[in-house]
Amino acid sequence: MSTNESQLAAAWDEFTATLNQLGHDALATSPNNAERLDGLRFILRQLAYREEQFLEFPGGQKPELFLPESPTRKLFADCPDTVYFQFSVAAGGGYRISGTRGKSPYISFTAYRAGVTDRVVADLHDGELEIGSDGRFELTIGGPELESNWLDLGDDATFMIIREYTHDRANGVKATFEVEQRSPELGHRPELSTEQLTGFLGILGLGLGWVNDATVNLSEELRLRPNTMNEAAAELVSEMAGTPHNHYQLCYVQLEPGQALELELSPPACRYWSVHLNNYWLESPEFRDGQQVCINDRQAEREPDGTIKMLVGPDDPGTRNWLDTKGRTETILLARYLLPEDELPPIVTKVVSI
Repeated sequence: MSTNESQLAAAWDEFTATLNQLGHDALATSPNNAERLDGLRFILRQLAYREEQFLEFPGGQKPELFLPESPTRKLFADCPDTVYFQFSVAAGGGYRISGTRGKSPYISFTAYRAGVTDRVVADLHDGELEIGSDGRFELTIGGPELESNWLDLGDDATFMIIREYTHDRANGVKATFEVEQRSPELGHRPELSTEQLTGFLGILGLGLGWVNDATVNLSEELRLRPNTMNEAAAELVSEMAGTPHNHYQLCYVQLEPGQALELELSPPACRYWSVHLNNYWLESPEFRDGQQVCINDRQAEREPDGTIKMLVGPDDPGTRNWLDTKGRTETILLARYLLPEDELPPIVTKVVSI
């Protein structure tokens, strides 16, 4: 009887060698002790995400919503106020999402293709949906074009991401979503095959390496201009699977003991805006226990003239608009504005003593 042992062993050896190198690269690249710990955890988190994406919930099988990002799994400057869902799609497939709108300021549905550039196939936000008076909706994805509540998959989309931005992640009235495949009809999912697993291991190492490189390259580029806000180019948003409805600005914060970075901003009217912290690996810090790592438009305290001043740093300045780096003197800031109605004034930054 033939055996698959040698084929699986070769694929496993190649993958583990790549994983070993990724870990050592993360240790060598990280700028400090805390980021070395974060770097190894980042690799483990991405490994868990990709296993789910390609083995547990692949395209061509029953579509199921899973969490690509969560309070314990982060990627490409995840927003602490956002609930993310993902499901895989297959060429020629037709899908339906049904659910309730909830009270959050924004929900959206974005189809992505594989690859590293020009990733967005199509997208739709709640303002472009017909929603019933009871708050329920249905969205058709793929298949023949419809006049409303339809999203194109093109011929190369491979996954969908649903985003829900909240003002109060813990207590807000959130949307609900269910997904089903309308065509073609599906049978029982097949058992894992040698070809499927070896193919997955082959692309997994490449995928993890690309995510690590893209993250490090951006962080290092920002690090060249510390304490200054930078505009995120459209191609960067596409590469990192962002939503085109957002406008992003980033800043590498670098402080000495006793210092904080002061931000002054005047956001225009928009669906949602926030400023939040990230580590070197573009992960939001721990926020499950109440550490203030994100301030949004509902939470920010304004000056009498309507402007907003924030302080970012390791020491509590005794003001409401404080982003707590929990002792760290280096962090990355990301400001995002959803569907802004006017041009965005620059965010003015300066280092101050606390």
